[in-house]
Amino acid sequence: MIISDAQIKSLLQTYARQDARYSARKAKDEREKKAMVNDNSLVSDTARAFQMAKNLIKEMPDIREERLKGIQNQVMTGTYEISDDEIAEKMIGRSLVDKLV
Repeated sequence: MIISDAQIKSLLQTYARQDARYSARKAKDEREKKAMVNDNSLVSDTARAFQMAKNLIKEMPDIREERLKGIQNQVMTGTYEISDDEIAEKMIGRSLVDKLV
């Protein structure tokens, strides 16, 4: 059996095309893999930020003692004043939040 130069060139071209397709597929897979890692790190960073905020909120006291004492003093001395508009605004705001949640 004799193999001609044309057959060798044809065979080499076939292998080159397959190698190019394989390399392109491999490069695409690598890009997708990197994108997934970047997405995961983004989610992880966001999750860490939320967790930190959640922990800080948990550490906050339920009652702000200094503010409560100030209001108590104002009520006791008769100097505590709040406008009707502020009361209405808070009531409407709370009603809207309750409906949304």
